[in-house]
Amino acid sequence: MDIKQAALPTAAAHTAGESAPMARRRILAAGVSGAALSMLPWLSDRAGAQARTAPPTSGSETVTTPAPTTTAAAPKRPTTADIELLAVAQSIELAIRDLYDATLAANSFEGATAEAITAIREAHEAYAQSISGLIGSDAPGIRSDKLYNAQRSNFSGSAAAVAQSAADLENVAVATHIDILGSLIGVDATGLIASILVVEARHATVLNTIAGASTLSNQLASDGVALSPADYPVK
Repeated sequence: MDIKQAALPTAAAHTAGESAPMARRRILAAGVSGAALSMLPWLSDRAGAQARTAPPTSGSETVTTPAPTTTAAAPKRPTTADIELLAVAQSIELAIRDLYDATLAANSFEGATAEAITAIREAHEAYAQSISGLIGSDAPGIRSDKLYNAQRSNFSGSAAAVAQSAADLENVAVATHIDILGSLIGVDATGLIASILVVEARHATVLNTIAGASTLSNQLASDGVALSPADYPVK
């Protein structure tokens, strides 16, 4: 698979009547399906299961069996707290999209590499749209200016330098979404964020390759420092 193919994304939701080239509308479906499978055991635990108790033993000894405890199944729809976290996630996705817009406008990349960067850019826009589809009118629909302004200077310069900065930012996005995932309650919200973060890890691998990484260990996504939702409030 070449770099362009690896970067082509698939969104969790498409806007009807899109006229963009087919090659730029595809999503990284493999990452989405992989996330769904890997999350099943975790979702099962969050949904709750009836506690098991040991059967009584035979003999004269009296055995007291604790009463079974149950927990309510996790809700399907996002909770109020989920919506606040999803709003932050959307503002981050839109900031990253706009950073890619800036570097594309500056012609930092050419040819097939520019098409790969465009595909990654459109993936972030699609993720923001997917969050809007999930939480509706509660979606802010605005980028995080704090993140955009902090990263803007890193998205200008040589193709290799910008690609490395973009890879680092994708790793930050992955780490942030992992943290958000740990706080989400609703099953729909959990599944969406899981699907997004897996594909963004693939973005990092593509970008590391564009930046010149020649060994597998350097090409793979690495640990990023998560952004705290409290530090990036949606205004």
